[in-house]
Amino acid sequence: MDNALLASNVREDQIRYLMVAYGTPVLRMCYAYLKDTGMAEDAAQDTFIKAYQRLDRFDAHEAWSEKAWLMRIAINTCKNYRRSAWFRHVDRTVASDNLAHTIRSGFR
Repeated sequence: MDNALLASNVREDQIRYLMVAYGTPVLRMCYAYLKDTGMAEDAAQDTFIKAYQRLDRFDAHEAWSEKAWLMRIAINTCKNYRRSAWFRHVDRTVASDNLAHTIRSGFR
């Protein structure tokens, strides 16, 4: 078996394990930070994509636990979401059902 393929399979197994073990806590933390279900789901997904890309940098022998490492990635991802221009300009007091009406009335 090719070494690159073997390494890829190991990485996929590692990220699959992290998603099963810590998916719910990461999602809950993202929701607590962003206060929006859809954005929390996106941030959690981005967290695991970033974790997959950085698996080679995670050293299990350091003081970091897997969960702490993932939570730090998730927090930084949520901070990036909150810094985005879109997040700053969304009126979160308007229910999503009324959003279309609010947008239309704002253009009149």
